[in-house]
Amino acid sequence: MPASAIVKPSSTRSPKAKLKYALISLITCVLLLNPMAVGLTQDLKGSLGWKSYGLIGDVAYAPVWLDGHQLFAIAAERQPGEKEQWGLGALQIRRNRIENRLKSQVRYLLEKDIDPESIQVITTRLNQQMVVQVVIDGEATTPVVTVTALDAEVYGLTEPEVAEEYARQIQQGLKLAIQERQPDAQREQLRQAGIGGTIAVLLMSLLFSLQGQLRNRRRRLRQEFHNQQEWLNQRQKTGGMDEDTTENTSEQQKQLFALKYQIERKTWQRRLLQLMIGVIGVIGLAWMLQRFPQTRSLGVILFRQPIAVLLIGFGITLAIIFSHFLIDRILTKWIGTEDQLPLAEIERRRRRVLVLAPVWNHVITTLLGIVGLLVAYSVFSLSTGLTLFTGLGVLGVVVSLAFQSAIKDALTGWMLLARDAFTIGDMIAVKEGAGIVEKMDLLTTQIRNSPGDLIILRNGEITHVTNRSKDWSRMDLTVLIDYDTDIKHALRIMKEVLQTMQADPDWRFQISDEPDILGVEQFEQNGILLKIRTQTQAGQQFTVAREFRFRLNQAFQAAGIKIPIPQREVRCRESGLGGI
Repeated sequence: MPASAIVKPSSTRSPKAKLKYALISLITCVLLLNPMAVGLTQDLKGSLGWKSYGLIGDVAYAPVWLDGHQLFAIAAERQPGEKEQWGLGALQIRRNRIENRLKSQVRYLLEKDIDPESIQVITTRLNQQMVVQVVIDGEATTPVVTVTALDAEVYGLTEPEVAEEYARQIQQGLKLAIQERQPDAQREQLRQAGIGGTIAVLLMSLLFSLQGQLRNRRRRLRQEFHNQQEWLNQRQKTGGMDEDTTENTSEQQKQLFALKYQIERKTWQRRLLQLMIGVIGVIGLAWMLQRFPQTRSLGVILFRQPIAVLLIGFGITLAIIFSHFLIDRILTKWIGTEDQLPLAEIERRRRRVLVLAPVWNHVITTLLGIVGLLVAYSVFSLSTGLTLFTGLGVLGVVVSLAFQSAIKDALTGWMLLARDAFTIGDMIAVKEGAGIVEKMDLLTTQIRNSPGDLIILRNGEITHVTNRSKDWSRMDLTVLIDYDTDIKHALRIMKEVLQTMQADPDWRFQISDEPDILGVEQFEQNGILLKIRTQTQAGQQFTVAREFRFRLNQAFQAAGIKIPIPQREVRCRESGLGGI
């Protein structure tokens, strides 16, 4: 990719605008459906003001349901010694018995084709206790519920007053149950369910279409990111940079970081859309189930708990997106500008950000995910905080024992990142081999060696690392010349060749210091070993050394200086008899 063909990330307002409209539609749908669903479950509560579940000392209370409507509350003493946290065994048994009696009454009324307006519910005293009975054709049926002293204690009323409230709620609930099972009511229920389902399907189709557009946009951004990354890697390998190409490279790296941010944003927009699709699907299904008395209780459960979990996920996703945006802003500011830091330091910081940004994003995402799981757990569980955190402590011990090596790798990776031991693009050498770092995270490091093999290392196994391209590098070169060569002349030619490279526009940015002529390093069997070294840009020592050898060979040939060729001298001795 030429420098003049810098690709600027294109932007379009259409997906963003559609995302806003979809979000507005979702909020509108929730606002429309939520009051209806809540109203259906609260219109029969009465005026006593009891809560759905709760504890008063050792007394537990819970609601009695009919067709998904809460009628009244009953109470029972918590059974000591129960394994469950709340000890609700007796309360649950009593509630199931009352609900089954109510369902039996509904079936009986439907079989007898009783007019809902003729249903009567009375209170009477039986065996020194207040009971509530349904009267059909002048005859009282089996008692539906017996009022206990604990019921009166929960309501703060007398037993007869509680019985009257029970009777009123039961009568209203039975009338509504019969009315909702009439043919006209069932047709209306089907119509409302069809409308709600159609709206949900249309909204989900719109979000699916928007999700496809985001997926295609993300694919194009990833292709642009890959192309620019390949161009930057090629420029790093070739090493030839003048002032213009250096400026273009800096601009290209900025564009690379901007593309990365856009890819991250599109990814989380897709996840947000997926959550919105799930929320709308569950709301639509809960709405349809709540239209029918036979399935209303399931719709209420589906609306209360899964919707709560999906909304928790929605909130956690928004928090994750905001945290990623904040991390990117902080790291972008940390990179700095050309008027604050040297260009080499800025380029290194940009390469470090390619590692630091995903690591910080993953850490924050994991922490927020754990918070979301804990909040979701509290929605489904009636356990106290003590039980919850005790279980979490045990789980933490089990996880730490099972993933000791992974924890060690993560801690080592964190230390490597904090100390800037190496980053993407650095040339390093470890016990397992040497190569260029291609990828790095908290757990593993991937390096590519000279033959092209990919070496994957666990960070916990890295005990010693040699970084050959951090800050600056050094070309350390030895040359073997013949014993008949003028040493001073050879050293002068070596220095002139290196100075010529420093004056070359294609190489002057790779050589950052004057040549250091060390002189005669050693006398070898075949010749004299001369040594020269100079400081180069980070990672450019091998490229500079190859070019220097090529030019030095031409200069030696022009000056008549010979490179010694290994020779072996064979001597023959004649014997006294004339033989060899």
